[in-house]
Amino acid sequence: MAASKGYEPGLTALLNSFYYYHRNEIGIDKIKIHVLGLDLDPTFSHEINYFHKLERHEKGNAWATKIPRFKYASELDGVVMLLDADMYFTANWNIYFQMAEAGFIVAGANGSNFMFHQGWREKYGIKEIPDFYDTKTISSVPTILDTEKHGEVWRSIYEHKMNGNGIGADFDLTNIFMLIHKKFRDIVVLPSQQVTGLHHFMLKPDTRVIKKHGELITTDGLQVLSVHGKWWQSNYIEGIMRPVERQYGNNPRAMKGALESRNLLIETFEYWKNYK
Repeated sequence: MAASKGYEPGLTALLNSFYYYHRNEIGIDKIKIHVLGLDLDPTFSHEINYFHKLERHEKGNAWATKIPRFKYASELDGVVMLLDADMYFTANWNIYFQMAEAGFIVAGANGSNFMFHQGWREKYGIKEIPDFYDTKTISSVPTILDTEKHGEVWRSIYEHKMNGNGIGADFDLTNIFMLIHKKFRDIVVLPSQQVTGLHHFMLKPDTRVIKKHGELITTDGLQVLSVHGKWWQSNYIEGIMRPVERQYGNNPRAMKGALESRNLLIETFEYWKNYK
């Protein structure tokens, strides 16, 4: 994972929750945490195995952190999990690491699907993009893969960006190069409401997050595995409700449920941020 100074609250929650759910199940000796830090204290008060200091970039902190991590991750050996710093865990992922060891690519759904066509080839300057309907559209994180088998996907994203083509979000390029490198059949997709909450799936009536018997689940019956978002920032917390209000503003019950789910996610984040 990569993080700049402003992401320290999220990184704290991520590390605390990851260790809690995986220390005993996998064995801490088998886990290596790699953090690429921009303006972070190298002794960031957590059990980080490898800390790599990043330098500032003229294109901003997002460029300085997001782009180098693809190259760094691709050069690690074995099964690697790529994360954003604004995530926290709510369950154990051991079975998904095992799936990656078996050769699969485990990734979170983007929550929408792409139809690749000539417009994509022109936009990204990549003639190898085929005409193809992507029924496995994924986000860039979380992704788990064996770098020996699939690391060229992350290397291609890095090289594309470094060649001066700054067009495209990480998840666009992730899907493009998964397809170009013929990885489509290897991808196992986890629903957005289970791992990220993209497109507000963790707040919508049919998929929102609730708590039962001490566990976070979704209203469509899925165990929540991880959560994505800047839950320490007031503008993010307020802004996340605006799309929900546009869609469900005339439905008091849906809005009440969305607020309850949002508050539950904030509460859980605060728990892991302050966990001792």
